[in-house]
Amino acid sequence: MMTENHSVSRRSVLTGAGVAALAGAAAASTGAQAATARPLEGKVAIVSGARNNMGRAFAVKLGAMGADVVVHYHRAETRDQAEETVRLVEAEGARAALTMGDLGQAGNVRAMYDTAAQAYGGVDIVLTNAGAILKKPLAEFSDQEFERLDAINNRGLFYSLREASTRIRDGGRIINTGTSLLAGAAPGYTIYSGTKAPVEEYTRMLAKELGAKRITVNSFAPGPVDTPFFHAQETAQSAAYAARLSTEQRLALLDDIVPIVAFLASPESQWVNGQTVWINGGYLTR
Repeated sequence: MMTENHSVSRRSVLTGAGVAALAGAAAASTGAQAATARPLEGKVAIVSGARNNMGRAFAVKLGAMGADVVVHYHRAETRDQAEETVRLVEAEGARAALTMGDLGQAGNVRAMYDTAAQAYGGVDIVLTNAGAILKKPLAEFSDQEFERLDAINNRGLFYSLREASTRIRDGGRIINTGTSLLAGAAPGYTIYSGTKAPVEEYTRMLAKELGAKRITVNSFAPGPVDTPFFHAQETAQSAAYAARLSTEQRLALLDDIVPIVAFLASPESQWVNGQTVWINGGYLTR
């Protein structure tokens, strides 16, 4: 027959076990939440053209997701802006390193990847965001103007994808920045759109080449985004016209674009490969 003392003792043991189980479950839940909040912990990302505009927003978001970020910028005169991007990434609890150079030159692209290797041991995510834009009729383009756009929008993309193909770790992510103009036409954007057109083809084909390593290659194609990059080529009237073409009658905000990049960089995007994702609020469809 169990005595009262034995009964109390047994209840204490059971109560203690229950508390321990609950504590363990709570700890596991907290750990799972932390993993979900920072799904890129331990990963290394390169973001080209990250001194401002979309590139900065992408770098900061990847940092907030746990990745260490290599912040690329083009010219020495804009170092202060790139340093601000670094500060914002670090404020999210991630590390950040700077690299500078014209990516139309293969040596500068190699140096960008070298920075990732030397600072953080390698690279897992590559976001090819650097680009140049100039709105004017094709007939008025000089050789130098064409070369400038082709160097960064096309040749620089090739150089970066070539490096990524041999340097990115298995299970990595390559994310290319395209344009919704590939689904439509707009006066004055012939050369910009033409030099961005390879993004979609490089994306489709490279996904096949790297797929056995569980490396995904995707691109996203934004429409007009309310940034200085867009407004520098537009008048108030043409910007307002472009805004009216979206279903919400407005330009995209950075907060509209960043989530698709976050998804494509995340573990959950593994089965999305070789795709171009159109993200433009119904501006153009295909």
